[in-house]
This record gives sequence, C-alpha cells and structure tokens, in this order.
Amino acid sequence: MKNQRRIAIITGISLVLMAIFGIFSLGYAYTQFDNPKQSEFLKDIILANMGLYQSMLIGILIIIILDFIVSYTLYKYFENDNKKMSLLSGIIRVIYTLIFVIATYYLTKNLNTNELTNQKVISNYHKFQTIWNSGLVIFGFHIILIGWLMKLHNKIPKILWSITLLAGVSYMITSFLKVVSPDSEFVETLIMILALPMTIGELGLAIWLWIKGGKGTTPKNSEL
Repeated sequence: MKNQRRIAIITGISLVLMAIFGIFSLGYAYTQFDNPKQSEFLKDIILANMGLYQSMLIGILIIIILDFIVSYTLYKYFENDNKKMSLLSGIIRVIYTLIFVIATYYLTKNLNTNELTNQKVISNYHKFQTIWNSGLVIFGFHIILIGWLMKLHNKIPKILWSITLLAGVSYMITSFLKVVSPDSEFVETLIMILALPMTIGELGLAIWLWIKGGKGTTPKNSEL
C-alpha cells in the first residue's frame, strides 16, 4: 500500500502542476499570440514579446515531461483494477503526448521569427492548433478509459468518475469540431459550455489522488 500511496501522490502532484503550467502557457501566454484580429501583426507581436513566447514554450515542455510521467503512474495506479484497460489508457496517453510534441515543434520554429515571413509564422501557429486538437481527440478517449477505471476503483466517488467520463466525451467532441471547423462560433460556445466538466474531470482526480489515493484501497481485480 505504501508504493500505491506514493504513486498516487506523484500522479496527483504531477496533474496539479500540469494544470498550473497549462493555465499559464496555454491559457494565458498562448492566447496573447493567438488573436485572429491581429494575425497580420503576429510576427511583430512575437518579436515584441519574445520573453513571454519563450516562457510559454518552457511551460509546454514541462507539461510534456509531466504527461509522460502521468502516462506511467496512472497505469501503475489502476493496473490492479483492470490491467489491460490501464495499459491501454497509458499507451493512448503516450501517443497523445507524442502528437503534442509534434505540434509544439511548429511553435518552436517561430523562435526564428526574424528569418520568417508573417505568413509562415501564422502557418506554424495553425499547424500547432490542428495537430494539437487532433491529438486531443485521442486524449479524450484516454480520459474516458480513466473515468471507467475510476468507476472500477473501490474508493473514488461516483460524482468524480461520472464527471471524468463526461470530460472525456467533451474533449473528443470539441477537439474534433475544432479540427473540422476551427472558426465556428458554435464550436466556441460549445467549448465554453463543456469547459467545466473538462476542467473538473482530471483536476478532480488529481486532488483525490493527492489527498486520498492509495489509502486502504482494495482492488476489484476485474479484467476486460
């Protein structure tokens, strides 16, 4: 149980740190550059705010590292509940993270802003968005599997795994729509509506794992 508790704490802290860096890098810094109304000045905006742009990329790098860690620790935490499903969820998260790495590569190309045209800078940004949102569809499937593993787990409250399942479905729907219709106002409205379960899902699990995970858990040892 001590090892299970240690894994729960590492996972919980990692997920919380990911949320913090995500708020800064993707919630704040990224939006300072991702403004369609100012896209014709994107190159100049990045040059004028290069420190913020570099900090955003550092934050994303930390998120990627934490994502790889969580891929493993979530698998280890839930493997006694259903090893096959837990392994599958871990593999899917690794695949998502690798896609996120590829997407981020296009953001790093904009570090050479002086050597690029504004159109190329915009193109790199759009490639990041398209690839990342495609990856988030896969991430949504991972979250659905995690929600089901949470259901199989003896100690996790029903409200928490229910929200996580909803979060997974929300990720899949909104991310797919962002890929096929990136400028749709309907999609933006839908994202705002589903933002709450998407945020609470994984963050709720993070807090639960940090505080209570691994304490006297009796796994059900179910199989697919």
